[in-house]
Amino acid sequence: MPNTKIIFIILTALLSLCISAHAQNNNGQTQASDLTAEEIFEMNKNCVVSIWYVGSGSSYYYVPKEDTVMLSGSGFILTSSGIVGTNNHVIENFDSLLIKTYDGVMHGAEVIATYADNDVALLKIKDSVETVYPFVSIGNVDDIKAGQPIYAIGSPMGFEFSISSGIVAAIRQNEKVSFMDYDSYTKFEKTFKKVIQITAAISPGNSGGPLFNGRGEAVGITTYSYGFYGNLNFAVSIDNVQDALTLAKEYSNISGDSALAKFSAEIYNRNFRSGQSYKSKVLDGWFYTKWRDTMKTYDTIAVMRDSINKVNLGKSENAYLKCMEIMPDSFAVYKELLDLYVSTDNVKMAEGIYKKVKERFQSDSLTNSLSASLGSAYMNSKDYKQAIVFYEKIQMLDTNDNSIRYQLADIYLKAKYYDKALQKYNDITKRDSSNVKSYIQIGKIYFENKKDNVKAKKYLLTALDKNNESYMYGSEYVDLYYILGMMAVQKNKKIEAMMYYMDLKNIYTYEKEDSQKKKDLFKAIINLDD
Repeated sequence: MPNTKIIFIILTALLSLCISAHAQNNNGQTQASDLTAEEIFEMNKNCVVSIWYVGSGSSYYYVPKEDTVMLSGSGFILTSSGIVGTNNHVIENFDSLLIKTYDGVMHGAEVIATYADNDVALLKIKDSVETVYPFVSIGNVDDIKAGQPIYAIGSPMGFEFSISSGIVAAIRQNEKVSFMDYDSYTKFEKTFKKVIQITAAISPGNSGGPLFNGRGEAVGITTYSYGFYGNLNFAVSIDNVQDALTLAKEYSNISGDSALAKFSAEIYNRNFRSGQSYKSKVLDGWFYTKWRDTMKTYDTIAVMRDSINKVNLGKSENAYLKCMEIMPDSFAVYKELLDLYVSTDNVKMAEGIYKKVKERFQSDSLTNSLSASLGSAYMNSKDYKQAIVFYEKIQMLDTNDNSIRYQLADIYLKAKYYDKALQKYNDITKRDSSNVKSYIQIGKIYFENKKDNVKAKKYLLTALDKNNESYMYGSEYVDLYYILGMMAVQKNKKIEAMMYYMDLKNIYTYEKEDSQKKKDLFKAIINLDD
């Protein structure tokens, strides 16, 4: 960038460059080198906005009856047509956004572009067709030096349109910053091309707001701080917004369907991330909904969390449906939505997605990849007949896949088709003699259902002989030692039963039924003394 100051003068539908020896704001006033905080605030207050979203305001212990409007962060107007710049994290995962201007008026807003890597987003004020908005002047970041005065305007902790002052502490290049994703509670890193370290106070609510130099020009976006470590605050350089400004220039010259097409990828990606975020929240707390559906005694927390789950389920679903509208041939969206329905026991909706995929893509490989998920949904809903139909179809297409054959055998077992289950498990052991779990399942059927202890022991001992695992996890291995132990008890072989119990005790599993089997075998061994 040249040493002369480059100013973006944005008219109603055009961004053009002007080079001037002095900074000039959008009201046509030439500014001196040093302005007071009062002058900077008065010059820019109508260009700064607060960004709100419509949400439930729910917490672990509280679910309101109606949605409410809540503050998310700050932003600033970049063009006279109403394009607003902010941080991506201010608007991420919110599907209903509002922009509040200094005069107190709330405006609807839509996301037109996001740059997650640089934490930059562009919004468009919806009711701005005939409105000419005041907008900030853009400063030259190359002129910023440590020690110079800077000013931040935003809504710290909800105190809207507040100004704070300080100095530039340092300019940092390629700054790598760790952030916390509070949906998954995992850390992730971003590398910013240039950040301005400042001493001006910023707090939650300042995010996305403008940082001004001493001439009242925007030179950055206040983005993050290191809490509990003193006055360590940072603004993303306006250089990182140059792509966004170019996008704003293009957007100011297009409208309607062509505008949607231009920004469809950004809108799609944002909605896809939003869908995944809400889906993660739903799945993390879905056991509350299952608890709510089966509880015999009213539990306040279960009811509250169930309400939150249903809200988040609707938001995740809507985000994925928006993705389908934008890119109807994106298989990934159908897969995610079907998985959402399967995981929340919504079999009928999962069926609908499967049928859509089958009609739209006409690809056996794609529909087969979803069939397994749908088969799981039928199993969870105990619709075994439908599950069998799907798994048998998949097996016909891939006769060498033993995992599908094993899933089908398990369904036969759960559906109490014992002879068919035995046939499938035996077929697996012929194809793969090392498949320990199949031998265990065969032994279990002979012990519990066929009442044939001789055959049961034969297959269970074969499983024991073929098992090479240094440690075991899963209900199948519980059955192995439980049944062998019980058969030893029936033969009054206490030492043998105790040896099987010791192996059973060391198997890791969290199923209540498995824990009960451990207790039952122990009691049976103790009773041998009586």
